Amino acid sequence: MPFSAYFNFQTILLPEGKISQSSGFISLPVVLCFVLSFALIYLFYRFLSCRTKKIALKNKVVELQNTLISVQKELEDMKKERHRQFDPYSSPGTKSLFICMDKDGILLSVNDYACEFYGYNDKSELIGKNIIGTIVPTKDSRGQTLTNLIERIKNNPRLYVDNENENICKNGRRVWISWTNRIIYGPDGRPAEIRSVGFDITPRKQLEEELRQMTVIDPVTGVLNRRQFLEDGAKEMKRARRYKRNLSVLLMTIDRFEALNNEHGSAFGDEAIKVAVTACQNSIRDSDYLGRLADIEFAILLPETPLEGAKIVAERIRDEVMKSNLMVGNIKITVTTSISIATRTDTDETIDSLLLRAFNALRSTKERQNNIAVAESPA
Repeated sequence: MPFSAYFNFQTILLPEGKISQSSGFISLPVVLCFVLSFALIYLFYRFLSCRTKKIALKNKVVELQNTLISVQKELEDMKKERHRQFDPYSSPGTKSLFICMDKDGILLSVNDYACEFYGYNDKSELIGKNIIGTIVPTKDSRGQTLTNLIERIKNNPRLYVDNENENICKNGRRVWISWTNRIIYGPDGRPAEIRSVGFDITPRKQLEEELRQMTVIDPVTGVLNRRQFLEDGAKEMKRARRYKRNLSVLLMTIDRFEALNNEHGSAFGDEAIKVAVTACQNSIRDSDYLGRLADIEFAILLPETPLEGAKIVAERIRDEVMKSNLMVGNIKITVTTSISIATRTDTDETIDSLLLRAFNALRSTKERQNNIAVAESPA
């Protein structure tokens, strides 16, 4: 029979419940349904199997990705740790100051040592603040203005690759730092950041100041020595001549010094000099100059001071010395001084000519009397 298949059945279950042997044929559609059902079941099984494998593979990929991220983080931590060990700016044991600021001087970052060095408990006390007024004073001890320091660095980067300036700690202590600066430029070619590495040079600056003091300061009295006084006097004379300003000089000596020194010993001489110096320091301004020209000869330079003002200063000094009541042992000794005054004229070209007139006035005065302040009119 076409499009049919023959099957021999051993037994057939009849509706009456009887079993009978028979044979017969099953049509092709039944076979096709059976095959299609089997195929669908197989495909569904394959689908579930593939889906399960896909989920497992996806989970494996996620696991590998997490492992990779973990390994990368460990490598990054190891790299940072190694960097801290060899980087002088970020290692805990560093003695270098590292700061980063923006183009306006606002602090972006500081290292731990800088925070500790300047006396701040936490970096947040510095970050976000302008460097001027925090770790850099508006003026240093010499009176130099530092408010435009950032602009100077940006405008003249080559001049400020290395520079030294005074800094200030949180408690007000002044320190000197040697900085190495590097400007980081943005995409527009303009300065974006300034990164600086600094080293504390305060001990060196203190030594330099001590050496300077030794070369310009008289070791006994603490006032300017002769050489420095003449140098400063020459500068003030040039300025006074250029701008037609007043300039006066006082020349002072201690009366009867040799006789009193011989009578009362060297103790009198040391104390008498201190009395004279103290009287001068208490009677002059910060802008005036006090120097020791000889053993008991002192000079005072008074910028912007006419003759009448110089006379007032001279009388003030003479009066204070006379009232000093110097005691040597149990003996009270009255110390007096003689002072001469000279004021700059248009004919004076150097400080020496002014001092010479004052010296001549002092010499002629002491030939007549002591304990006097006299001014000589220029010839």
